[in-house]
Amino acid sequence: MTPETNEIRTTANAHMRRDLEQGGKWRCQCEACREIRSLTGLDKMFQVWPLVREIQMIGERLEVLPEGTERTLLLERSLKLYDQLADEMAK
Repeated sequence: MTPETNEIRTTANAHMRRDLEQGGKWRCQCEACREIRSLTGLDKMFQVWPLVREIQMIGERLEVLPEGTERTLLLERSLKLYDQLADEMAK
């Protein structure tokens, strides 16, 4: 990490702790806090998007598959992916 990134992260962490202690929510709108929120959002997107895409692809296949073993296995996989997606979104 660059020194600038470390400084932004340190500032945002201090502001987050301060805000959480004072009111329970991280509300600071300074540049460092906005940047960290943005990076966190991107990181979450990169974790979530592959799960969403696979869920969509499985959904498309389920629409055309007849009842049977393959459909059951795909449905189980889809449900596991939904659980993973919920876990990622909760982070």
